Amino acid sequence: MRTIRRGTIGRWALVAAIAAVLASIPSIVASLPISAADPGASVLRQRIVDSADQPYTGYARSQSELGLPSLPDLSDVTSLLSGLTDMRVWYRSPSLNRVDVLTGIGERDVYQTRDGLFTWDYASNLLTEVVGTELIRLPRAGDLLPPELARRILSMDPGDPVVSIPALKVAGIAAAGIRLRPAATTTVGQVDIWADPASGIPLRVEVTPRGASKPIIISQFFDFSRSNPSDDTLSPPVAAAGGVSVAPAPDILRALNQVPNFFTLPSALDGYVRQAQLPGLPSVGRYGVGLASFVVLPLPRNVGLSAIDTMTKAGGVSVPVTRGRAVLIQIPLLTVMVEQVGYRRMYLVAGFVDHTVLAQAASELSTYRRVFR
Repeated sequence: MRTIRRGTIGRWALVAAIAAVLASIPSIVASLPISAADPGASVLRQRIVDSADQPYTGYARSQSELGLPSLPDLSDVTSLLSGLTDMRVWYRSPSLNRVDVLTGIGERDVYQTRDGLFTWDYASNLLTEVVGTELIRLPRAGDLLPPELARRILSMDPGDPVVSIPALKVAGIAAAGIRLRPAATTTVGQVDIWADPASGIPLRVEVTPRGASKPIIISQFFDFSRSNPSDDTLSPPVAAAGGVSVAPAPDILRALNQVPNFFTLPSALDGYVRQAQLPGLPSVGRYGVGLASFVVLPLPRNVGLSAIDTMTKAGGVSVPVTRGRAVLIQIPLLTVMVEQVGYRRMYLVAGFVDHTVLAQAASELSTYRRVFR
């Protein structure tokens, strides 16, 4: 765990705005349609949303093909969002759970306890207590577990309707299914969720980009039980590690707030209305609602120039603007743009919207007359 420095933002510009949606390999689909007790789409959706306090244990695999390039200091994040992740999970509640990421050389475990967050690296026999509150954090493996992924997506678009889809047998359970198709224009075409019909715990999630024929994110349980994990299982291995080291939580909030909040952002961009201020991020603008949204983050000049260079080398394309320059890159689901206006004004713009939306936002930002606070 390291505190994020000023220059680091440019290296992770492509993932800074991801909210954990944040890819498909058909071979992991081993289940066939079956009959299941279908409670109805709206009832199942509510059970899924309300399932956060339902205990369970299981083994899951997530497969993501977001196509993120490898970035210095962020290999864990890019591999998580552009690769295969095997996980073992013991879950009692949002504040008491354990997720083990299984690798070829061992495992890396995250313990969420009532006393705080602990990480355990089996290969190095290192147990670390993470000290500090993370209002903003990078994605973790547990964010891609079917329950976490499904609840996050459904909470982003609470007003979008869902319909029932054929049931699947997932981890030996007859799972009922629902499909969400965002009503607003977004890069997300549809989200399919199969859940235990009794508890509402999601067992399989597929996220398919708009216009695509197959999902690019699949997260599924292959072993699942609604059993309540024991206290011993949920306790960090202090004795085995021979002690606990301490590390500060990554200070991403400080890194994102490096630019003084001297002036306001526009109240709307390309017709997307600016929403309420994000907690702890007064200088960041959030536009649109649900999945059809994007954020605008002012950057220090040196960080913005580094980000433009990073994105250009990663295959970004130039966006014509009235005053300045902008570089945009679109990968499945996520569109990212960095813009320079004049000499000093730099912006990172990212979200689950089409590149045409961000191109228009860049045009409006380049001519926006700043209103000083």
